[in-house]
Amino acid sequence: MIGMQPLGSAATGHPETTHAAIDALKAGGNAMDAALAAALTAAVCEPLLMGFGGGGVFTVRDGRSGTVEVLDCFSVFPGHGHGLEARNFTQLAVNYGPTTQFFHAGAGSVAVPSIAAGFEAFHQRWCTLPRERLAEHAITCARKGWTATKATEVVSTMLAPILRLGSCSAAVFAPDGMPLAEGATVRSEKVASALEDFAREGAAPFTCGHHARSLVETFGPPHGSLGLHDLEHYEVRFLEPLEVAYRGARLYLPPPPCAGGALVAFGLLLLDRLDEQSNDPHWRSRCLAAVMSATERVRHEGFDRDLFEPGTIERLLAPTTIDRYADELRTALRQQLAELPPKGAPLGPVPGNTTHISTVDKDGNAVAFTSSNGETCGLLWPSTGFPVNNFLGEDDIHPLGFHQGPVGSPLRTMMTPALLVGPGGGVIALGTGGSNRIRTAMLQVVSYLMDGAMSLEQAILQPRIHVEEQTIQVEVLDQGPDYLQAICGANRKLARFEGRHLYFGGVHSAGLKADGRIEAVGDPRRVGVGKTAVS
Repeated sequence: MIGMQPLGSAATGHPETTHAAIDALKAGGNAMDAALAAALTAAVCEPLLMGFGGGGVFTVRDGRSGTVEVLDCFSVFPGHGHGLEARNFTQLAVNYGPTTQFFHAGAGSVAVPSIAAGFEAFHQRWCTLPRERLAEHAITCARKGWTATKATEVVSTMLAPILRLGSCSAAVFAPDGMPLAEGATVRSEKVASALEDFAREGAAPFTCGHHARSLVETFGPPHGSLGLHDLEHYEVRFLEPLEVAYRGARLYLPPPPCAGGALVAFGLLLLDRLDEQSNDPHWRSRCLAAVMSATERVRHEGFDRDLFEPGTIERLLAPTTIDRYADELRTALRQQLAELPPKGAPLGPVPGNTTHISTVDKDGNAVAFTSSNGETCGLLWPSTGFPVNNFLGEDDIHPLGFHQGPVGSPLRTMMTPALLVGPGGGVIALGTGGSNRIRTAMLQVVSYLMDGAMSLEQAILQPRIHVEEQTIQVEVLDQGPDYLQAICGANRKLARFEGRHLYFGGVHSAGLKADGRIEAVGDPRRVGVGKTAVS
């Protein structure tokens, strides 16, 4: 629009979440203010995906200095003083289309909720607007009502066996015994009041005050392992990101406890070693599939087991490791196999009950924030009305078995909130939900941006693939049979998903171009909404 100046942009998983971010930018806030306003609103309008009962990870860029930091506010093992035990630990089946996955829920599945502490630390370090201002839209949505989207309905349907575990949870998310439907209006005075408490007092009510006591009464012994000591002594961590040079750009990724960051870095370094074959129209897709197989292999050759051991990331990303795998991939690709035989049993596909927020502003500040409640434990936080995580009940983040601890140690996650900084100074914030599809979705979008010279929208809309064991899962849009044959190679089965599917994540992205233009794209797979704020 003539005379209008861009202020920034945001892409999220719900219209109200994006609205909150844009409102903060128009109020004079920066990308960090926008991200926190959006996150507070997502806790209301995307309650099955994130909230005060869960955990998350921020990757943040300061536009003035160019410095990138990671704020780890993901959950840790509870059990200080009374032990970590499998109390009230209920196995339930979740139907995910062609796949049924088993999860554990109940009070015994709850890890230490860490979002309140993370939000307070984030606000203190980076935000310019007061918490009261940033929480306004979230409080309004909770009190006056928010509208369930198609994504809300899909997740409510998928998680119905868990959501019906507790009567309070069932009343909100399975009214009259049916999953929450698209178009339904949801209100909660408890949620509104809890957000007002955070706006006034910060994290204290949730870590050592009345909300903390309410949480422990429900999820502490004899019901679960959570105690006041766990909440009071939880500490967020400011971490240095992993940094990967790729095609002239720099990608900043979260380090452990985020396993996804190192795996995306590994995949990109492998892609960088594979020479373009101009006579093969499907070379790039075949390379992506081969790299995904190699990444599965490296996970089961010790990466998953040794994630927190000193030197694991350095060994994974060392030139000798990358060169060895690249040589094997070149041979496999030349033989039309496009795959390394995986060793061990890869994890099965799991629902990705995670959401992502991306924000940028005109000054080059950028935030990528990914957060989750797991599948929820099926019970609500009594004094707040927020769903609570079941991180102790997700087998994909417990390769050594459930309730192994040690108490207070970080849980692993595949979350990969990332920032891509171009050679001209432009920056893109991006990330996705999707569990073990997070790393493959991110790998593809970055590759399409840098290798295919696509626009942000084109890169996000491209059909995605994901390799799982000997099966390649493919979004089928308008690709021909020659494409499907090329990426399957000799050893893979094909699993078709007709059209874009939420299974493959939702890469919500916001960008500031080197020339000052601003953009945002919400991934339609997860009903994403991207908008730009102008003055």
